[in-house]
Amino acid sequence: MKDNFLDFLSNNKLNHQKILLAVSGGVDSMVMLHLFLQSAAAVGIAHCNFQLRGNDALEDEDFVLLQAKKYGVESYAIRFDTKEYAEKKGLSIQMAARELRYNWFKKIQKKYQYDYIATAHHKDDVVETFLLNLLRKTGISGLHGIKNMSKNIIRPLLFADKKEILDYARKHNIAYREDITNADDHYKRNYIRHHIIPEFKKLNPNFTKTLMDSIDIISKQEIVYKKHIDRTIQSFLTDSHTIEIEKIKHFQPLDIYLFEYLHYFGFNHAQVNDIIQCMDTTEERTFVSPTNKLLKTRKTLKIISLYENETKISTIENLDKELFLRAKICMKIKETHPDFSFDKDLSVAYFDLDKITFPLQIRSWQDGDFFYPFGSKGKKKLSNLFSELKFSSLEKQTAKLLCNCNGDILWIIGIRSDNRYRVISSTQKILVLKTE
Repeated sequence: MKDNFLDFLSNNKLNHQKILLAVSGGVDSMVMLHLFLQSAAAVGIAHCNFQLRGNDALEDEDFVLLQAKKYGVESYAIRFDTKEYAEKKGLSIQMAARELRYNWFKKIQKKYQYDYIATAHHKDDVVETFLLNLLRKTGISGLHGIKNMSKNIIRPLLFADKKEILDYARKHNIAYREDITNADDHYKRNYIRHHIIPEFKKLNPNFTKTLMDSIDIISKQEIVYKKHIDRTIQSFLTDSHTIEIEKIKHFQPLDIYLFEYLHYFGFNHAQVNDIIQCMDTTEERTFVSPTNKLLKTRKTLKIISLYENETKISTIENLDKELFLRAKICMKIKETHPDFSFDKDLSVAYFDLDKITFPLQIRSWQDGDFFYPFGSKGKKKLSNLFSELKFSSLEKQTAKLLCNCNGDILWIIGIRSDNRYRVISSTQKILVLKTE
């Protein structure tokens, strides 16, 4: 157990990282804590009290904080009014708890500069999640299992099953708390654990291993599937937000191709089917998701972002390629040299990296916004620039700005960059950004 754990840390270069451990007090997270304390990683403990189990939850909290003190580990604890949050957001208790804890973990991670968040998921969790997702409309993405690394979240116990974890806890006399709700079959996961999986094991005693092998195959198949889907999607986009109906309508199965693109913008399968139904008509229609709207014209489908108010923003915290990619921007760092050449393509922008201060922000433009156009010393209102470029109201509405930490506009994305942040003779490192 210990060797497999340390191998995971070593293989993923986590030995000397600062890692925030999600510790509930149960056997899984307490074993994870015990293993981390035998590694070279610097750790802290985060504990959530969802206030759903009265005194038991309070005792869990006290237990975890006491263990943190015993081992001399930094600890953080919070109490949530989970029921109120679930009602307010229209979520199940389980989904509300998940949303609350991960949002809080990320705040703690950012505030105290942890490199990763670690959770104590194991093989049995993967099997249960797979079976749960069979009951939902998840498609292939819900069947690839739980990954041991996903962005800044790590799951270092996925090599072990529950029996191995319990055996390890007994061998090393690890204290832990029992969660009484684990016996409650009201929860779907518990029902699957107590009733469905045992029936599969009657048919196949090696059910867990067999299913894990199948999940591994599905995960690899998903990679091939997504590469094909991504290439195909690029063939029917005229830009990153517009689909030519004539180019896409002959793809089969059309609902799958269209959904694989539109679900990133919050549209579900039912809406995709409604969109397909009206594609052969000349009527104009608008479809709305929680985050975007789609305008169906005679020839195109156009995605427009929705903003609850003018100040809603997306944030890029650091020079993480994944963060830029989520904003549909590719990022590279280049050293200056005499042979360096600049692409004149408007989708590419170049900045003096030393002048950039994170976090960066992406937002919609607002009346009164101004910048200093590249090649010009004077400032210009964006409204005047849009008029000069003869932008339609739709183009103005969809224009996005990349802003420096101080609020300065660095780039009207895909249109024009700011002169104050240009590359000059003294520039040492160049931040190269390209919109997809």
